[in-house]
Amino acid sequence: MDEIIHIDAFAGIGGFSLAVDAVWPGSKHIFVEIDPFCKAVLRKHYPNTPIYDDARQFNGKPFRGIELLTGSPPCQSVSVAGKRKGTADARWLWEDAIRILGEVQPRWAIFENVYGLISQDGGLAFDKVLTGMEAQGYEVWPTVLPACAVNAPHRRDRVWIVANRKSEGRQSS
Repeated sequence: MDEIIHIDAFAGIGGFSLAVDAVWPGSKHIFVEIDPFCKAVLRKHYPNTPIYDDARQFNGKPFRGIELLTGSPPCQSVSVAGKRKGTADARWLWEDAIRILGEVQPRWAIFENVYGLISQDGGLAFDKVLTGMEAQGYEVWPTVLPACAVNAPHRRDRVWIVANRKSEGRQSS
């Protein structure tokens, strides 16, 4: 396989990029992250990689057709530990995640979030996320995996959404 170009949106400290590097060494990353501490960590580990500041302002069109887009939009608006304001919370950035997906049109996309996303607004917020991705031309496969499934010492359920551009089919590389 040729060099993988990967956009890590809502990158945090680059967990998705570490996984991409483990599977495809030498991959090229592009980060989208607003938090200063997270950006400092990214710069330390990926000093020559571009970091775009704000997902709400990010234009994905110049990167159209890359192999992989990943993202973990902020979870505070749906976390059971918070006030669960959902789509009414300024930190609800799933519309931007879906917009970026549509602009970039990667072959594959993987998104991760807290379990509270599923039940937010009686499930309507989660349905909006999935149908938004489908409207961008993707088949989506949501699943819930607990952290203990990968040997973490706690359960901590996480929602994962894997999406494949319909025009690409499900062929392997």
